[in-house]
Amino acid sequence: MVRFAALLMALALAPTALALTVQTDRRELALGEPLTLSLDGPADALERIDLDPLRRDFEVHARTLSRQNERGSLALTLYPLRTGKLTLPALAAGRERSRPLHVTVHAESDAMPRVTARIETEPAAPYVRQPTRLTLELCDDGSLDWKRPALPTHAALHLRPLGEEQMEVERDGGRCTARRYHWAALPTQAGEIVLPLPMLEAGKFGQRLRLPPPAAAFTAAPAPAWLPLNVPVGRPTITAEPLPPEWPLERPLAWRLTVEGGYSVDGLKAMLALQLQGSPILSAYRPSIEPAAPEEPNTASTRLDVSFYILPRDTGTLVLPEIALPYFDPASGRLEQVRLPGPILRVFDPIWDKIFLAVSAIVGLGGVTLLTWAGRRELRWRTARKAALERIRQASDMAELAHALRAFTLAADTPPASTLGLWRQRMHRQSPGTAVDAPAEAVEAALYGRDDAALETLRQRALSALATAAPGRRMSVGAASAAIPAQGRLRG
Repeated sequence: MVRFAALLMALALAPTALALTVQTDRRELALGEPLTLSLDGPADALERIDLDPLRRDFEVHARTLSRQNERGSLALTLYPLRTGKLTLPALAAGRERSRPLHVTVHAESDAMPRVTARIETEPAAPYVRQPTRLTLELCDDGSLDWKRPALPTHAALHLRPLGEEQMEVERDGGRCTARRYHWAALPTQAGEIVLPLPMLEAGKFGQRLRLPPPAAAFTAAPAPAWLPLNVPVGRPTITAEPLPPEWPLERPLAWRLTVEGGYSVDGLKAMLALQLQGSPILSAYRPSIEPAAPEEPNTASTRLDVSFYILPRDTGTLVLPEIALPYFDPASGRLEQVRLPGPILRVFDPIWDKIFLAVSAIVGLGGVTLLTWAGRRELRWRTARKAALERIRQASDMAELAHALRAFTLAADTPPASTLGLWRQRMHRQSPGTAVDAPAEAVEAALYGRDDAALETLRQRALSALATAAPGRRMSVGAASAAIPAQGRLRG
């Protein structure tokens, strides 16, 4: 009898207990796709409803409550946090409750590609204070438009966003399009560091997709207690701009270096200040240290530009000191140094260079003047010889040939000689060694009837003898005679 009464009471209370009706827009979906859960019931109950049971397997992304008198409708936008058969638990608000539902979440669907996500650090097990690169890789078929996630602040980790890149990679036996996001991470505490990542957000054809992130955790090893705070963990690199081999006295010189590694601006200033105490040439002026953009945009190391200012005081060889920066080597566990040899240059006094340049200019000007004078002299006598040879070719009788010979000269504006004998003497002075005697005697003999040689023969003998006449050139009579058979070539 008692059991029957209890059953009747339960049946009487059932409609009230299940006063919230619930439904979903789908029973199957892919990881990343939204699920809409709708609840209808008393508006006051829907305002007080407890959604915490849903958050075990779903992200409650949005909620919308609409009221009509005392009734209301609550629409929830949910995103699944894992694949498999998931339960939408019964939700309660006071005495009102909904019934549980079940949905199946797949890894992919026709509209949603399979997505693999992973996160890694480089190095995998960093030390405290060691620059580390944190990389989140999202791989799909290339159809998703990803949004860069905003990482939360962390007490044991200093984060700085770097760049991103996209590439084709091989994953799980197949190719996929990987989108990689990088951050520079600097561990500040030893031990396991768990980074709670936000939901990963993407879009496809205007639909908003959200996927659960991978677990992000790594262990940071403690730095040695004896390691000074200004000494970085990990090997830095030092590069220097080349200096000129020579530099003038009393002129400022900038020696520029680039240090890339785990140094801060203040830490590098402290390290250089200790080292430059024994170097008067570098410590005379305070060096300049400024942050610079790294050559590789996705590196976790910092890049600092350092400028030393030098004013040479003495001439001679100047050897700049070696730059040695300490660092902790994670591989060996020891304190090491990276070294940059100091360059060597010659310091000269520019006053002597100016004197040398002035003397060189004077000598050069004299040489140019001399060459100009010699060139003009060469042009004058060649022009005079060409004109005289042309008059010999144009001679129509023996008298004109004799006059043309007397007018032949290597000096411009020189009047014809009065006799062939005087002309021979002048030619011996102007062009010593030129064989002018034989042609002149032959023309003189023919002119006065002592020889009946033909005009053309005498003309060719004269042309052959005078074609190579030049100031200061010496030519033997035999060589001049040997040149007569080549009269055609000489005439050309």
